[in-house]
Amino acid sequence: MSGRVHIKEITRVQGGYRIDVATLATPLVVTRELVEKHRLKEGIVITAAQLEQLQHEAELGMCDREVGRLLAMREHSVGEVKAKLARKQFGSEVVNRTIDKYRKQGLLDDAHYAQAIARRLLERNPCGQAYLVASLRRKLIDRALAEKTAEFLLAGRDEVELARTALEKRWSRFGQFELETARRKAYNYLSRRGIGYAAAKTAFETLYSARKVSEEDKDI
Repeated sequence: MSGRVHIKEITRVQGGYRIDVATLATPLVVTRELVEKHRLKEGIVITAAQLEQLQHEAELGMCDREVGRLLAMREHSVGEVKAKLARKQFGSEVVNRTIDKYRKQGLLDDAHYAQAIARRLLERNPCGQAYLVASLRRKLIDRALAEKTAEFLLAGRDEVELARTALEKRWSRFGQFELETARRKAYNYLSRRGIGYAAAKTAFETLYSARKVSEEDKDI
């Protein structure tokens, strides 16, 4: 790049300004604040160092807007945000600076996000620790935090009761099969949700017996 750079055109666009620079194949999109800060006008000449600084600040602004857009749609983990920004080819230094900003503002908080996700999972359909940890890991939550969150939320909760509640929510599916088929399907389902065999067996037999007695009472 030569030492002097010509600003060819400045066009107002949604969210800022498009800057056409003679030495760049792709125009820069910058905020009004950057235009004013660098005193940009059509036809002026700036140095290569000024252009480099402008490019860096423009990327920071674009990255900031992208994170704001993502968080406006839903809460994200830091890992999810980093992955999405990487796909848009933002530089690592820009990504880290932007994420630090949102962390300090309390808008990116993995501990809060992990608990919210885990609570919703447990309320919707109870599960064991392994399943809960795996679900949080899929949200790109750090393993140590995922395990800590699962341990905290499952502390004091009886695994048999978790298994029974999970089966109750799907009993209409299992109840249509013969006993052994229903039992096998129930065990497999609970196993996939991180519930141990002993708890699954106790929960199934208890629930099956209770439902059988209820059906017999109706026939009387």
